[in-house]
Amino acid sequence: MYKCIFSDLDRTLLNAEGKMSAYTVETISRLFELGIEFIPSSGRAFNSLPDQLSVLNGLNYAVTSNGVCVNDFKKRQSILSSCVPSQTIEALLKFIKDRNIYIECFVEGQGYTAKSYYENPVTKGGRISYMVEYVRATRKPVDDIWKFAFDHKDEMEAFDIICDASVAFDFEKELKEKFTDVYITHSENYLIEISSIESGKHNGMKKACDILGIDLKDCIAFGDADNDREMLKEAGLGIAVSNASDACKKSADKISVWTNNQDAVAKELREIFGF
Repeated sequence: MYKCIFSDLDRTLLNAEGKMSAYTVETISRLFELGIEFIPSSGRAFNSLPDQLSVLNGLNYAVTSNGVCVNDFKKRQSILSSCVPSQTIEALLKFIKDRNIYIECFVEGQGYTAKSYYENPVTKGGRISYMVEYVRATRKPVDDIWKFAFDHKDEMEAFDIICDASVAFDFEKELKEKFTDVYITHSENYLIEISSIESGKHNGMKKACDILGIDLKDCIAFGDADNDREMLKEAGLGIAVSNASDACKKSADKISVWTNNQDAVAKELREIFGF
């Protein structure tokens, strides 16, 4: 019997509107009745998690910012966290300053971005309507985001680069070659996510398991994107939803026949646990 479920949120547990269906909420509640932990594992910062998670009364922990933080959900505080080295932030800011990009900075679970991007978040990546609402609901606008980043270089939990999708792949490769002391991944084809070398959802999963005193083999992990690959590979059972990226599917033990819009996580869990 599996003891803990880790699930990505966007395009995995959440539907296209960024919501959990009543069917999914009921399924997770049934898991809690069975004594099974359910832990959201997201690229989102803690303050950016959807309010709807609060209806899950048995939710104890959340892994956020691509494994940077393990949070006590009920107390709404970080248990474990790590920051990007300040010297790396300085070097990174100099390296990318003249690029045609936007940046987001994450400090103490809160995201900050340029006022211009906050006011018009569709200028990069062609974000769908709910993601526009997401940016405006979860980010704080800053007049000079570059100065803000430098001023907070000692406490930066994560750092995002938003660029044109046509250049993102090569740009990410370039960053990985130059900055080897950080963890670099992506969940969108226009978004490059940078955090501590100790992060990654798989490491966040390991830290949460240590807190709970359980083994990775006793865990199920669900995901859809490239930043979920390692988590799916290292869990006892890794399941990619049907709408997952090719790389994510290759790392999974199983590919669901259902998408996030068809309650893939909930349906797979009901099959596994027989209810």
